[in-house]
Amino acid sequence: MSPLILECVRAHPDPGELRRLCASSPDWGALIESAGLQDLAPLVFWALNRGCPDAVPPEALSALRSRFRRNTVRNLLFAKELLRLLSLFDSAGIQAVPFKGPAIAWSLYETPGLRFICDLDFLVSARDVKRAIDLLESNGYPRVFPGVGVRFFSAAGQMPLRRADGEFEIDLHWRLAAAHFNPLDTAGIRERLAPVDVAGHPIPTLCPEDLLAYLCVHGAKGGWSLAMVCDLDRLIAVRGLDWDAILARADRRRMSRIVSLGLSLAHGLLGSKLPPRVSNFIHADTRALALASSIRKRILDDREGDGGDRGLLQLHLLQGVRNRFRFVWYLLQPTDDDWRLLRIPESLFPLYYLVKPVQLAWRWRLRPVFGLKRTAGTL
Repeated sequence: MSPLILECVRAHPDPGELRRLCASSPDWGALIESAGLQDLAPLVFWALNRGCPDAVPPEALSALRSRFRRNTVRNLLFAKELLRLLSLFDSAGIQAVPFKGPAIAWSLYETPGLRFICDLDFLVSARDVKRAIDLLESNGYPRVFPGVGVRFFSAAGQMPLRRADGEFEIDLHWRLAAAHFNPLDTAGIRERLAPVDVAGHPIPTLCPEDLLAYLCVHGAKGGWSLAMVCDLDRLIAVRGLDWDAILARADRRRMSRIVSLGLSLAHGLLGSKLPPRVSNFIHADTRALALASSIRKRILDDREGDGGDRGLLQLHLLQGVRNRFRFVWYLLQPTDDDWRLLRIPESLFPLYYLVKPVQLAWRWRLRPVFGLKRTAGTL
């Protein structure tokens, strides 16, 4: 990881440090490529253009500016589509709560073009899932996996749909994360919704405290990347947070280690400023600190974790026997991958539970014996 990228993506980069790092003659082509692969090029441009534009070769600054402008246009299109879909949900009497994506880009960053958006996320109640899917399909969003029933997505609590022209993808959630993470309950979240302005329109989304908990869960699920840490760093920097409520809910929901890990990464990588009582909270969990140290080293070494790494991380983060049991049960649940491998009629769905252990054994034990590479991102 380039020290210059790391300084650029902080919520408050130091202009003097930016200038010093630019003077060390970095490989600008490699830096721009690395920032682009990590979805951080707009942030790098913003910091350098504001802090020390004269210290950057003109062609490098121009290349970064071009990426920033393209991302800004792209995000405006995402916002327009978000507002259109919210109008459709509202007309159908479905409460759909947008989160991540435009909600974060518009509320946490100086300008929405700084954050990369890959899809639109909506949270609906479990009773509205079928109606929401039917509504989206009838408005140009077929399922990414046609013919795969909702039950294949029940463990994760979300289903992907993609617009027919391929321009936008939706993750329709009826749960924020799998049950083993024991995340904040959706009923409580709906009671605490807070409005944010997206392209001049107020939309209800997760309140800052619930968003912090979700970002920590999302990072744990995805194995944490620097872009994920940036969201958390921005949230801590720009929103007034009720830390007592955050810590109390984390303890009540047995998520303390997950939250400790996220906050430790934000502080250790990007220098997020935390109140003393929050720092004490983090340092009370030595396992979370050890995990944070390992992930921080992986990010700084520019290494990507694979599905096995993420699975082990989740196992280490879970608190209590019940949540570990839920994790094992989650691994045994049939998914769309299983359907593509073995298309059993839906009436014989229970047979997937017999196939799943064999598939897991092949993926994580037998496949390496035969010298076959595991697919990154699978679990």
